[in-house]
Amino acid sequence: MTDSLNALFVVPGLAGTLAALTVALMLGSSVGGHSVLGTPNAGARPAVTYATDIAPILARECVGCHAPGGSAPFSLLTYEDARSRAGRIADATERGVMPPWLPASEPGTFDGERRLTSDEIELLGQWAEEGAPAGDLSAVTNQAAETASGSGGLGSGGWDPGPADLTVQLPTYTVPAQGRDVYRNLVVPIPVAETRWVEYVELRPGSRSVVHHARMMVDTTPSSRELARSLTDGPGFDGMALLSNAVNPSGHFIGWTPGMTRLPPLEGMPWRLDPGTDLVVQLHFRTSGVEEEVAAQVEFHFADGPPTREPAILVISSLMIDIPAGASDYSVANSFTIPVDVDVLAVYPHAHYLGKDLRATAVLPGGREVSLIHIPNWAFNWQDNYRFSEPISLPAGTTILKQYTYDNSAENPHNPSSPPTRVVYGSNSTDEMADLILQVLPRNSADRRRLLEEQAWKHESEDMAYMAHREFIQGQSLVEAGDLDSATRHFQEALQYRADHVGALVGLSRIFATKGDAESSLLIARQGVMMSNGQDSHALDAMAAALAMLGQSDEAVGAAQDALRLAQRGGDTVLADSLEARIRRYRGSGGR
Repeated sequence: MTDSLNALFVVPGLAGTLAALTVALMLGSSVGGHSVLGTPNAGARPAVTYATDIAPILARECVGCHAPGGSAPFSLLTYEDARSRAGRIADATERGVMPPWLPASEPGTFDGERRLTSDEIELLGQWAEEGAPAGDLSAVTNQAAETASGSGGLGSGGWDPGPADLTVQLPTYTVPAQGRDVYRNLVVPIPVAETRWVEYVELRPGSRSVVHHARMMVDTTPSSRELARSLTDGPGFDGMALLSNAVNPSGHFIGWTPGMTRLPPLEGMPWRLDPGTDLVVQLHFRTSGVEEEVAAQVEFHFADGPPTREPAILVISSLMIDIPAGASDYSVANSFTIPVDVDVLAVYPHAHYLGKDLRATAVLPGGREVSLIHIPNWAFNWQDNYRFSEPISLPAGTTILKQYTYDNSAENPHNPSSPPTRVVYGSNSTDEMADLILQVLPRNSADRRRLLEEQAWKHESEDMAYMAHREFIQGQSLVEAGDLDSATRHFQEALQYRADHVGALVGLSRIFATKGDAESSLLIARQGVMMSNGQDSHALDAMAAALAMLGQSDEAVGAAQDALRLAQRGGDTVLADSLEARIRRYRGSGGR
């Protein structure tokens, strides 16, 4: 209709201009590119103001952390707070640094995603470009303040659980100004007079400057309480690896990290809380240069009755972590094959500062792969527990594969060591870890029991292998230092954990050979060859040396040649060169 009316008023000269102006007034059009009525034309960007456009974005995505006492370094509660940082906000959101959201997944994959749309990012950029205009501040609601107060300023915005049914105050712990990371386990009884069913827990760590993350456990025995009482260095006891009977609440992993968003509890999954149960909260403290007293709280919200569905927690860990200084693409992998059908409800990957690319994949029995999570740019300070919007169903026989890579080079801006140093498994932030924690829902109680039993067997095997490895490494160091007696004890201890530890068998064989006991050396070396199914070049080399000491030159040459082939196939040129020299010596000396 607009084109038709304009066509009626194509009149030359002043009359035509007046006619066009008349039509423009009638239709709200523009003349000369500007609105006659004072509003922007269709091609111009409308003004962006804090009151209308920016405050709602900040309230939804930012002030859960960016509030007084929050886990972020500055507040964004007020217009002045935001105006003074408009450029930084625009830059951080344009680069995808803020809001912190690590998974590379399709929007909507997880509940509580902290994402901005492209339009919202553009609005923030335009607002900064235009000088961060305020707009009508009287129209700004108190939504931001409500969000911040509801989260305790500690980054738990989102769903509002309402008033707690029970609040438990933890003992105040004094964090020193300097020193290594502290994992402190604080213990307090949970005051319930009868069995209750816990639907939701709010963990308030009490400090943003020194608490890196927190984890909640329960202990139905007096072990945690007694351990805490036995110490005199303040409340609770130290250690990430617990020496008490404290465990996760059945089927639930409850923790706190900066920026976590509250999510409503899943239907029908409360956990049992009996009288006499102790609360154990593990707080990971990092010193800030200032001594600080921390008083954490835990809020409990109870359900009316017991669960109708029982989830389980699966943990796929890797303890064999040894990252050389300068390595920029060190890989760690592990897997677990689930024996029953499950629905995956949530996933929580964990590494420290050297973490680079974290990936978990479900490989179905037919070979099809389903991504569980992929974080291509890991950030230690923004880890989270990610709950799927729609649970992922996995059939029995599915292998859950964890693949993590680490960057221990000087180019890693998060590397805590300069210059880089060797990093092994451990609980300090300067150590490394490689955990994948899954919350899954089996079909029934029998399946749940079988799943947890098989996981326990796998963990036991991996723990034994790790302890054997630690003893073996210590033994090797003592051999290099010339303390063969102490090295022998460590190699023997390694074999107590894992009788099939070929490295410890080889180490013992060589120690006996050094001491002139060729028969013992040969016996142990043969055990190493058998345990490795004849596929360990070092075991074959040790056996060849023992055979040569006993004058069995032909057998020594044969074993050394087998070792040489394996070394060449594996690219171990140093060992291959040594074996070639030893083979010539065995042939030339007749084994003597």
